[in-house]
Amino acid sequence: MKKIILLVFTVSAINSCKKKESIAIKQIISDQIVTITPNLKKIDAKDSVSINIPTELEIETYDSSLESIDLYYVINQKNLMQISEFEMFINSDKNKPINNLKSYLSVEKPLRIILREKNHLISKNYARELLKKYSINQSLEHFKLGDTIKLISYKEFRKENPLFLSDLEKVGDTILITTRKKEEEIYKPKKIKIIW
Repeated sequence: MKKIILLVFTVSAINSCKKKESIAIKQIISDQIVTITPNLKKIDAKDSVSINIPTELEIETYDSSLESIDLYYVINQKNLMQISEFEMFINSDKNKPINNLKSYLSVEKPLRIILREKNHLISKNYARELLKKYSINQSLEHFKLGDTIKLISYKEFRKENPLFLSDLEKVGDTILITTRKKEEEIYKPKKIKIIW
């Protein structure tokens, strides 16, 4: 009888030590459109353009005591700077970039966000191949700041361009989200690998 009581106590002690995660992050294969925009960098500006691949995440918070949530977008082992190198959008409002997630901590349903890298360069020749592939009759000759060429949804793009995406997979790009509760001083990181 003592062994059974001890076993029950041990199991309940182990279960009580397991803390429920305060946040869950899941990558969604997005229906958002892959776009081509002018090269914002001065390097190779004449010979390249930027391809903007949307990364969509679903974030769910389980803890009302969360005070802080920060997102870091790590591409090609570089922590990108928000605004100049990537933008973040709420899925329900794709036209208005947001600066942080703090005001969305109290949202009761899962939050969907979209990240768009601004400086992923491809050659103009490869861009022309994509335009031809998707029967888009636009020229890159007078492509200027503010211009955008819409290709197809990311869901379709990943099916039709596996070689391009397999090159991205080799790098091991990640998203790091840190959270902190009101009574905590230390930020807790949660890292997920981007599946291109």
